[in-house]
Amino acid sequence: MMRFVPCNWRDEMKLSLQFHGSRREIDAMVRGWAVGSGMTLVEECFFPVYQVRLAGGEGEDGEREGAVAVVDRISLNPAPVDLSAASAFEYVKLNPSSLFVALGEQSESIIRESVLSAMTDDVILAAVWKKFRERAKKVMAKGAWAENVMSGARSRVAGHYYTAEAKRLADSGVKPMGGTDWIRYHFD
Repeated sequence: MMRFVPCNWRDEMKLSLQFHGSRREIDAMVRGWAVGSGMTLVEECFFPVYQVRLAGGEGEDGEREGAVAVVDRISLNPAPVDLSAASAFEYVKLNPSSLFVALGEQSESIIRESVLSAMTDDVILAAVWKKFRERAKKVMAKGAWAENVMSGARSRVAGHYYTAEAKRLADSGVKPMGGTDWIRYHFD
């Protein structure tokens, strides 16, 4: 006979924030948090072969030292950090209390939505993650329309956040897209 063991979901804090921002802005923001908190910044490349490493600093030429080719996700991590993962999923399992930022694709024609997320049962760490999310919100504008590009249907998304650079890019013709090609945003 199976026994049901109740789980107290209130013991675990989850947070997320979907937003548009340039990769450079996001990197600078999270690097600032890492420096201020003394936590470790990690970067991951998902394709074609999974890679995970400590985020490098900037060299004399302004380029990042030791950076992977295309960074798909960065994370802020309390010690100790386990970099032995062979996949993105395994990395999350090995470092479950990290603050993750999945970086949206950015090109000359589109800028995709990025997602900040965290989950932890550590009360002190949860407060730090909430503080960083609130800091991010304070430096961004909010308000947009989401459009289904296939049907043309539009919906107001008053709580959608975007950075100044994302707005500048959108104003210059770069399309702010959701996680798929079906949704396009129009910032206020």
